[in-house]
Amino acid sequence: MHFDYWITLKPLLLTLLLALLVFPSVTSAQPTWLGHAQALEKRGDWSGLLVWGRQWTQTEADNALAWFVLGRALGELKRYPEAIGAYRQNLRLDPTDHYAHNNLGNAYRATRRYREAMDAYHAAVRSRPDYIPAWHNLGLTYYDLKGPAGVAQALQRLNTTNPGLAEAWRRLAIDYSLTRDPRVTQDAILILRRLSDEERERMFDILLEQS
Repeated sequence: MHFDYWITLKPLLLTLLLALLVFPSVTSAQPTWLGHAQALEKRGDWSGLLVWGRQWTQTEADNALAWFVLGRALGELKRYPEAIGAYRQNLRLDPTDHYAHNNLGNAYRATRRYREAMDAYHAAVRSRPDYIPAWHNLGLTYYDLKGPAGVAQALQRLNTTNPGLAEAWRRLAIDYSLTRDPRVTQDAILILRRLSDEERERMFDILLEQS
């Protein structure tokens, strides 16, 4: 570096260094959007997370994660119609977000919009076939919607198509719904993970046309 240039630059560098020492909040003390959201969630401060999520979406309206955080807060506060709106905006920005699809399904299910909930869970496992919570929620919702008789009818049709698939669905829609014990669905999840995309979509065709 040229000596004269360094002499000119040095006072500016010293000024910046002094500013960092005097005003530390300008740097690392300022929380990131995500970091602060995680801290609020860990504390269970849903009202605080709601305020933070609104600020984040207003600042970064094209950030899918900001809308997810807002939906999470609204859902925990049982403001389900607003949570649905936030998650739908999240998914407009990131259609493959399986977490948002699953949470959208939860909000629909909480308002007894069971068919829409099943569509949301379907989208979640289409994006991520090994995402177990969405499979569990799908089974619970189907049982809520159709009851034992409806589940039995779907099982008959699935058994005609693939007996192993029928057994997997029985574990998801009946055994887990009755016990809430995730261990009873381990074999079912292994079967569902091995399905091809075509087999999985055939299963949903059978289930959804019955709902």
